[in-house]
Amino acid sequence: MNDKRNPGAIDYFHRRIKDFDDIYREDRRGIGAFLNRTIRASVRIRFELAFKTLGDLKGRTVLDIGCGSGRYMFEAIRRGASGAVGLDAAAGALDMARKLGAEAGVSELLEFHQTDFLDYKSDKKYDVVFAVGYFDYIFDAIPHLRKMIEHSDGVIYASFPKFWSLLSAIRKVRLALNGCPVKYYTKGGIEKIVREAGCRDFEIKSIFRDNILIIRK
Repeated sequence: MNDKRNPGAIDYFHRRIKDFDDIYREDRRGIGAFLNRTIRASVRIRFELAFKTLGDLKGRTVLDIGCGSGRYMFEAIRRGASGAVGLDAAAGALDMARKLGAEAGVSELLEFHQTDFLDYKSDKKYDVVFAVGYFDYIFDAIPHLRKMIEHSDGVIYASFPKFWSLLSAIRKVRLALNGCPVKYYTKGGIEKIVREAGCRDFEIKSIFRDNILIIRK
């Protein structure tokens, strides 16, 4: 997941993508299911908010940056998107995404690239650009967001983990022990990043441990 400027994050998601993907599964039981409903609830909340916000996706094209196991891509296809491109620097994440896409029978509508987003070469613009659970691991968000805006012809939906939170402190320690640096943001900090990336028209929604940035073009 994420980019070569944070190799610890790439290695972490290469090794641990199954643990992360399990959050999306409805069939989990025991302590894992409890943690997913509580401490990790933001993952589900931001997923549900994304598709409530986007509405009808019939015929739309999707770019998912830091796509992980591809859950946003699959849901977009299920809701009528004509195709989805997923970018991720972690080979293990893309291996799982391809496997799950095949199991869902939607492989022909998916395209994957193992790459850092800043190295991604394409002139395409997309109706929907996702960057969920991405900026957590980006050290300099401005060039990434600027490039997202360049590739967007519709809506950008991105998450930024909140700076002030007990869960943020616990998560930071846990990821540090796994060699994976993580970054947190204040709402004011997000606003500054968005403006420096060249955007003036946007909204930020607060959900649990994340702030959600929505840009409509």
